[in-house]
Amino acid sequence: MSLERDLFGSEGDDDRTRVLVADHDPISRHVLTRVIGTSPHLDVVGSVNNQQPLRQWPLDGVDVAVLATAPHEDATGLIRQLDLRRVRVLVVGTGWTRRRLDAVFAAGATGCLVKNIKVAKVATAIRAVTSGHTVLSPELRALYARRTPAAPVPAPALAPAGTKDLAATLTSREQEVLRNLAAGMSTAETAVRLRVSPATVKSHVSHALTKLGARNRLEAVLLFQQSRSAEGEAVPAAPRPPAEVA
Repeated sequence: MSLERDLFGSEGDDDRTRVLVADHDPISRHVLTRVIGTSPHLDVVGSVNNQQPLRQWPLDGVDVAVLATAPHEDATGLIRQLDLRRVRVLVVGTGWTRRRLDAVFAAGATGCLVKNIKVAKVATAIRAVTSGHTVLSPELRALYARRTPAAPVPAPALAPAGTKDLAATLTSREQEVLRNLAAGMSTAETAVRLRVSPATVKSHVSHALTKLGARNRLEAVLLFQQSRSAEGEAVPAAPRPPAEVA
């Protein structure tokens, strides 16, 4: 089976992903829109200045929003609102830090890219996000995994030892929420599945982060997967792990 089919499913699938490009730079917005629009699997339904109020964005039927951000721009509020509308968010930016990456994922983003990535790769990233993958540029994955020289051993939060005991501290509902996130579902989709509000899902995630000592929900899902595997329980492989886009 080809990598393309592994990542995106059957090549005979006729479903097309509806994409909205949000970027304050008109030139960048034009380039992104033009390149994404050349993909036979993607439909660009519009492009907006991301500084416009969200109520002015043409979000009807949008599957993925490609959100370009500046280095010191706080886009977490926008990401949360898009996630509530069940729109997957692929963030493209520069000046990434570990703290900013954590905040963006905690807000509900399903992918992060550096803005100097080859533009043609954005279409691949959109398709991966649509298929339930978490997408990171190689530089960002390195940033996420980076440890200080004084700590060559992986941080305790990601170490297999003790994860079984940590997971035991989670309530059944918190485990249920993490199980759905591990299956690639967004906060809004998880809320629908569990018949609760998105705010309730976020609350469960927040409590799970504290109990597991995780920095963001991606890390919490990985810990949860490790604990279930230690107990012999089959757990969905998503985020599968994060797909790299070179």
